[in-house]
Amino acid sequence: MKLFNSTLIGLSVAAVASLTLGVEGASAQLSATGTSCNVANLTGTTDCEGIFSGNDSNTITTETSLFGKTGWTERFKVDNSNGTTGPLIVALNDAREETSGDWELSEGFNFEDYGSVMFVLKGGNSFTSYLSDGVTMAGDWNTDDTLKGNGRRGADLSHFTVWTTGTGSNNDEPTPTPVPEPAALLGLGSIALASRFLRRKSDDV
Repeated sequence: MKLFNSTLIGLSVAAVASLTLGVEGASAQLSATGTSCNVANLTGTTDCEGIFSGNDSNTITTETSLFGKTGWTERFKVDNSNGTTGPLIVALNDAREETSGDWELSEGFNFEDYGSVMFVLKGGNSFTSYLSDGVTMAGDWNTDDTLKGNGRRGADLSHFTVWTTGTGSNNDEPTPTPVPEPAALLGLGSIALASRFLRRKSDDV
C-alpha cells in the first residue's frame, strides 16, 4: 500500500510539471527558417532575430523570449506597406515597390515609457524582429529580411509593428506573479487529494 501511495504522489507531481511546461513551451516557440537577418535593413536598431516563419501577431506572446527578454506586447501596427497608427508612420520609397521606405515615431512616443522596444517587419509568410537602440525616432526600412513564397528574400511588406516590454516610466513596475494554468491547478488538486488520503491511512494505523 505504501508503494502505491508513493507512486500516486509521484505521478501527480510529474503531471503538473509536464502540463505546465507543455503550455509554456507551446506559446513561446518561434519557428526559425534557417536564414539570418541583418540590422542594416532597419535604421536605429542594434540587434535582430529571425528570419522566422509565420506571423508575429499570431506567434509572439508575453512568454516569447526575444533578445533575452520576455513580456513583449504589441503596441502599434501599420497593417499595410504604408500608413499611420498612433505615433508610428510608415511610408514607401516608391508607390510601385512595397519593399523599402521610411519609418518614423512621432513626438508622442517616448522610449522611457518602456523597458525595451523592438520593431517587427512581416512580409510573405515570415517576419524578423529588430531591437531598437532606444534613441532613433526615424529611419529607413527594407524587406530583405523577409522571404517570398519561393524562399527568396524581399517579400512585399505586410505590416510594420512596434513591440515593447514593460509599461510606465523606465519599466520600474514589479514583475507580476504568474497565474497557474488550469491544467496545473488540476495536477495540484491531485496532489492535495493524495496527501489527504495518506494522512487518513496514517491516522487509521
